[in-house]
Amino acid sequence: MHYNLEVYAAAMKVKDMIRENNRLREQLTPFNRSYFEDVIIGLRASRVEPQRTEELLLEAVQLLLREQGKGRNAKQVFGENPGDYFKEVIDSVPVLPARSRLNYYLMLPWAALTGLFGVLAAAGLLVQSIEGDAGVFGQISLFTLIAVAAGSIVLFQLMMKWMASLSDEEAPRFKRFDLKGLGIYILIAVIAVFAGIFLDSIFPVITLSPWVSLILFLIGTAGLKFLFFRK
Repeated sequence: MHYNLEVYAAAMKVKDMIRENNRLREQLTPFNRSYFEDVIIGLRASRVEPQRTEELLLEAVQLLLREQGKGRNAKQVFGENPGDYFKEVIDSVPVLPARSRLNYYLMLPWAALTGLFGVLAAAGLLVQSIEGDAGVFGQISLFTLIAVAAGSIVLFQLMMKWMASLSDEEAPRFKRFDLKGLGIYILIAVIAVFAGIFLDSIFPVITLSPWVSLILFLIGTAGLKFLFFRK
């Protein structure tokens, strides 16, 4: 089977398990539901493969429902701490190989910096065509590069933890083109540019013409396709 079809099938199975988990969770008492949601957040935020994560969570909610019918609560079933029950299980299940984790943490800053150079190129060329000079979009500080690269990883991890806490009905639906998301990223990128300018006394500032930024953006885009999104 083609790799993309396998990924799609796995994603559909994961979504079905999440939906079933949500349905069963509605049958829990308020206390048990609140406790189990902490279990969900912890496991989904771990490095355990998504399909295995949902299998474990589905088994756990089914167990909790059975024990709830016997008059036991979540603490009696899973322990005082929501993370205790899955601690040994998480250690025993496969996690992403070291190479996959490395690719993952390389891809995020690569994509963020590619987007940043795209913003610098577009804004710089526009300002240059109007005023004859790219102004602040014709330079970039080392601070900005570090902040965008590191911030992309932190922001993505925070978003994943937030999404893991949502139910299937609350979870945002991904679209082919998210104008709001693009606007937020551009705003963050512009703020990072200006923050870097104010910190130029600490971090060196690099002069970068909009055309160079455009070339770096194209190289970054090609790198994303051929290095990280190869079929």
